[in-house]
Amino acid sequence: MQRMAAADAASYWMSERIPNDQFLLYCFAALSVSLDECARRLVARARRVDDLCLRVHDVPATADRPYWVSAEPAPDQVCVDTTPRTWLSCLDTVGDLVADPLVPSRAAWRLHLFGPVTDLPAGCGESVTGVVVVLQISHALGDGRRASKIARDLFTAPYDNRSGGGFGMPGPVRDVGTLALGVLRFPGEFVSTVRRGVQVARIGKPANPGKPGYPLTTLNRSPGSRRLLRVIVLDRERLTAAGSPVTVAVLVAISQALPRYLGDDCRRLGVELTVGRSNKSEARNNFRNVGIDLHLEVDDPHERARLVRAEIDAARAADADPARVAQRRVSEVTPAVLTRWGIRAFDLDTRPETVTGVTVVSSVDRGAADFDLDGGEILFTTGFPALSPVQGLTHGVHGIGDRVAVSVTTSPDVMPDVDRYVELLRAGFDTTRR
Repeated sequence: MQRMAAADAASYWMSERIPNDQFLLYCFAALSVSLDECARRLVARARRVDDLCLRVHDVPATADRPYWVSAEPAPDQVCVDTTPRTWLSCLDTVGDLVADPLVPSRAAWRLHLFGPVTDLPAGCGESVTGVVVVLQISHALGDGRRASKIARDLFTAPYDNRSGGGFGMPGPVRDVGTLALGVLRFPGEFVSTVRRGVQVARIGKPANPGKPGYPLTTLNRSPGSRRLLRVIVLDRERLTAAGSPVTVAVLVAISQALPRYLGDDCRRLGVELTVGRSNKSEARNNFRNVGIDLHLEVDDPHERARLVRAEIDAARAADADPARVAQRRVSEVTPAVLTRWGIRAFDLDTRPETVTGVTVVSSVDRGAADFDLDGGEILFTTGFPALSPVQGLTHGVHGIGDRVAVSVTTSPDVMPDVDRYVELLRAGFDTTRR
């Protein structure tokens, strides 16, 4: 049993108000076993992955942060769908999964297997038939980098028939124990919160407070419950041929596509980029969101790429600012009941005047393409960052081996003509390669 870090508890409590499950999608070539047999093996493999043998225990009365407790993976956590479908119809089905969020106190993850799926984009204009595997995982269990590692551990774990065993103490005993610990911990945490808050006041504002927000666009409204998903699969070498890293190349392509989609009134646009922290942390979610200007005032794509890259570098450096560090230290000791009260009190109905970015971009390199699934080679991987009441369009950038997939997640209530935007984005990639 392990107490949640503050950042992970906040993510868990926020999911009650804004569903934030991660959906990690992996495409494989045809397997050498049936899909049902593959599912049975994946359950056995999951028992060998520590992070997949956890669920959430809520402390009564929010007297403390939740705890991670042991939970043996169950067969019903792996769902199999053998209905033949195309890649596009598979994406529609994955989009429907958003309406069925996890309850991490019961199960912190779920696996979905689809096959056969035709017209899978294998890059370079090729398409194949294969299997799609989607790992739906609680954001509290890990950010994009950690969730990607969990998925890799699952696919590469040894397969055997041993059961896990030894999964947990009786619930009533755990309730009483964690409640008592939380009550004892509260006074010290409250005093530490006040003391660290005073330190924040003494330090003052960060030296680099960040850019002002961006005006709302037609994309910054409630997306409703339905989702539209699209994916562009690119060759990594071609994407970075102009000398920019993957993330920068994608941001420049977005800077080409968004103004054309939104119209001539757009003179200043930025994205909300997730930036992983390099320092070690006990938190499973170790990142921050920063605003990155797309520099529409610069026409040359190479100069625009240079400016965007400089902004990302500056945002990483700013994370070490003493004022920001002090603010994080306050959050780390704030009593659970106060943190949860703040999340519940947060007004989701009132639209802000500005946003950190008009769209969200999450970029994760998922490593080498050096594993398969029961004989089916890995083709590509992607993911779909969650939408929110003021973010109706998000982008995922996920690379594995020599392929990079760029996803577009939106809603028919926000972007009913999503395919028009996807074509503009494709044209933007053509521009960045020149």
